[in-house]
Amino acid sequence: MRPINEIIVHCTATRADWWAGKRTSEKVAEIKRWHVQDRGWNDIGYHYLIDRDGTVANGRPIEKIGAHVAGHNTGTIGISLFGGHGSAETDQFADHFTQAQEKSLRKLIADLRKRFGVVKITGHNQYAAKACPGFNVPDWFRAVSPPLDHVPVTATHSFWAVLVKVFANLFLRKY
Repeated sequence: MRPINEIIVHCTATRADWWAGKRTSEKVAEIKRWHVQDRGWNDIGYHYLIDRDGTVANGRPIEKIGAHVAGHNTGTIGISLFGGHGSAETDQFADHFTQAQEKSLRKLIADLRKRFGVVKITGHNQYAAKACPGFNVPDWFRAVSPPLDHVPVTATHSFWAVLVKVFANLFLRKY
């Protein structure tokens, strides 16, 4: 497995009602067509896509380097939200996306952080002069911080945690 150190959030820049009534798999296939046929890439650029109803779909295999931010694909996972057409980077998440998408995005990020120890969560607009994903990802992410048990434990943290427990146990036994 390749090392992962960052999650980058995107949007498809489609209208909220784009392909309403179509299955998520059909929408993902259309995005893949845009990337492969229209742009000449070898696969869809994103690793995950989140539909308006919160459905999370797989895109490019996570083992493969994505094609979602020029110069920032190595070591990253790209997640794209359906929607975001007409957005600005200063907009709020709720201006263009659903509560179901937010719930799924937060869960997916928490799962990926736990699996890979990823700490850095960013948006495409932090690396390019684009609105994508249509909100400030770090501000949005910090607005409802995940519980500490979702924060990856580094070797330094685990050393100090063990040391504190050892001294606490010794102290409690003596007194």
